[in-house]
Amino acid sequence: MSTSILAITVLLLVIGAISQRVAGLGFAMVASPFLVLVLGPHQGVVLTNVCGVASSCLVIFSVFRFIEWRKFTWLLIPALVGSFVGSWGAAVLPSGPLGILVGGTVLLALVLSSLLAWRGYRLQGTGPQRGVTGFFAGLSNSLSGVGGPVLTAYAELTQWPQRHFAAMLQPFFIVTGIFSAATKVWMDPSTWPHFDAWQWAVLLVAVVSGVWIGNVVAPHVKDYIARRIVLTLAVVGSVMAVVKGITDLT
Repeated sequence: MSTSILAITVLLLVIGAISQRVAGLGFAMVASPFLVLVLGPHQGVVLTNVCGVASSCLVIFSVFRFIEWRKFTWLLIPALVGSFVGSWGAAVLPSGPLGILVGGTVLLALVLSSLLAWRGYRLQGTGPQRGVTGFFAGLSNSLSGVGGPVLTAYAELTQWPQRHFAAMLQPFFIVTGIFSAATKVWMDPSTWPHFDAWQWAVLLVAVVSGVWIGNVVAPHVKDYIARRIVLTLAVVGSVMAVVKGITDLT
């Protein structure tokens, strides 16, 4: 990794970590497109997973008391299945059509969920609904490094309080990120990014710095503003997945 690319990567990791602390997600949506462009679709997604796990591990200490563990479990188990399917799909299937399919489906889900929520429709958030949501979040996370938009659509339809939703995302991203990166590297060892030790140290410092800044900013951001940030990032992440898929095809 050249010095200029490393500098841009550090900046994106700092911005992504700030977003992760303030809104609960956004790290992958900020960092993944650039990392995939620079490192390729496999190493880029694995690096996104690894740095995302580091970010969530730091954030979780500030939001631990708000985590709803029962909902987390219902989402996590199907997500691990979806993550394994996504890792296999990314290894054997063309990335372009997969990116378009996943990004387009999630974007449609976000639009429909926002419209339904605006009209007063609300899901009860039952176990099967959480299971389906978790599966597709894990699938999307393995394919593109971005699993947040699927969960955002579910949170919008169930009117999940922003503070509790953002808190649950941290252990979810930690477990699914580790699982996704591990399965990818297990299936294809070449997907692990090979950096010098000092470059890994610089990336870690960038993540820590971003979370620290986020800790300063977060208390001043109201829940409804954070929810709007989440929705915006989710839409942007879905659009980027579609654009990336089209780029891969062309």
